[in-house]
Amino acid sequence: MSRYQFEIDLRHLEQIIPLLVRGNPLALSYWRRRISSLLTQQGLPPDANRRVTRLLGVFDEVERALISGKAAARRSPG
Repeated sequence: MSRYQFEIDLRHLEQIIPLLVRGNPLALSYWRRRISSLLTQQGLPPDANRRVTRLLGVFDEVERALISGKAAARRSPG
C-alpha cells in the first residue's frame, strides 16, 4: 500500500468511526479489520502508529457504546 493510499484509508476511517454512534451501517468486525489492517503496512508515515492506535481506541469506545445501548434496549420494557 502506498503512503498516499494509506493516508486516504486512515482519513476515511477517522471520519467514519465516530459516525457509527448514529448507527451501524456495516458489521463492527468489518471496521475493526479495516483499522487493524493499517498496522500491518510497511513504511508508514511517522505518526501513523499513533493515529491508528488512537483510532482503535475511539473504535473501542464506539463499540462499547453500541453494545451497551443494545443491551439496554433489550432490558427496556415496551
